[in-house]
Amino acid sequence: MSRLAKILTAVAASAAVVLTGTVAHAVITGRTGTFTDQQRYVHQSDAWSTSSAAFVGVPGAITSIVVPSGTRKMIDARFSAESFCAGGGWCSVRIVVIRPNGTFFEMSPQVGTDFAFDSGSGTTDNWESHAIERTSPFLSAGTYRVQVQAGVVAGATSLRLDDWTLAVERVRP
Repeated sequence: MSRLAKILTAVAASAAVVLTGTVAHAVITGRTGTFTDQQRYVHQSDAWSTSSAAFVGVPGAITSIVVPSGTRKMIDARFSAESFCAGGGWCSVRIVVIRPNGTFFEMSPQVGTDFAFDSGSGTTDNWESHAIERTSPFLSAGTYRVQVQAGVVAGATSLRLDDWTLAVERVRP
């Protein structure tokens, strides 16, 4: 084998290792809908704060969506707010769907406190606008509540949210 052939073989093998490693870490999922047929919007201009390390409901950041009998629908939810995260660490927000029976699940992607809605940097952080968007799987008939929850993580001491909007849409398959 010529020197050039050996080099090309080594480069190809290295590229395969890099590509294989990259692909192994990528987990991409998706859903497709046609259009929204119901929208709900909730707004708040009063500030709210939490120092809870456990997720707690953001007061007022909840609304209901009805999936009609004989249909299946996906829920798309967006939450945007002016935020201030104090301390080290970060502040997390998630959106959950509460089923008709009262149990709930986190909308996708389901990452718990691994989602940094805002990060704390001591007392030098400034107010900023941040957003999150999440989707549900297709759901059967029933009345579902969509709620925003927030908490502090890894040394953050408090999260303050102000001037927020929760937009929730029901999506047809």
